Amino acid sequence: MRDLADQQVVMLGERHDRLAHHRWQLQTLAGLHALHPDMVIGLEMLPRKAQPVLDDWVAGDLSEAAFLEASDWSSTWGYDPALYWPILHFARMQGVPLKALNVSAELRQRLVEEGWQAVPAADRFDMTAPAPASPAYRAELADVFAAHDHAAETDDADLERFIDAQLVWDRAMASGLAEASAEGKLVVGLIGLRHLSDGHGVPHQLDDLGVVEHRSLLPRRLDDACQPPPAGRADGFFILDGRWQED
Repeated sequence: MRDLADQQVVMLGERHDRLAHHRWQLQTLAGLHALHPDMVIGLEMLPRKAQPVLDDWVAGDLSEAAFLEASDWSSTWGYDPALYWPILHFARMQGVPLKALNVSAELRQRLVEEGWQAVPAADRFDMTAPAPASPAYRAELADVFAAHDHAAETDDADLERFIDAQLVWDRAMASGLAEASAEGKLVVGLIGLRHLSDGHGVPHQLDDLGVVEHRSLLPRRLDDACQPPPAGRADGFFILDGRWQED
């Protein structure tokens, strides 16, 4: 934990619908906050345009119902907010800023279809174009794309658009984390597992942005812990009892 608290960015992976993962994230946030109170929590869950809502939430100006309505949580994210309330209340109680890391689906589509240079910098929150995906990441994303129900009806151009959209997503989150870390704070991002695994996704984009002091942690099932994880999968693991995995 002391090593993590000395980083610029720490990323805590999650399966979005797993309560146990969010419990672990909250416990880790509390431990890091005790060591490095000057902290920011970055959220994949909301796009940049929701930042004023997060600011109002931390300031105590919104009820839970008002927060959900103002952030358009149900259509923007969709997962049960009960999974996230303990973390959101922790941020409010401790006065920890929350940062929206994502971009809207409309902006992702625009960047993919029009190209980065065609979208004004202000419209893309001054984000720069992503670093290309590594061959291993491209292969992983191709497997994900092939598993989609409509994959048989698509072509190579559709796959390229899918990969480009994923890179926009990764770059947006990395850019948000980098922006917050530039202020000298410890930035802890709550991000889906797929964006962190094997150093692909967000870690790769952080390296490209010059943020080299970062760590990725992933939750791991107890029954998987008897075997070592694949080399390079993450910088650390937190073992969760299988009984808690399906809450």
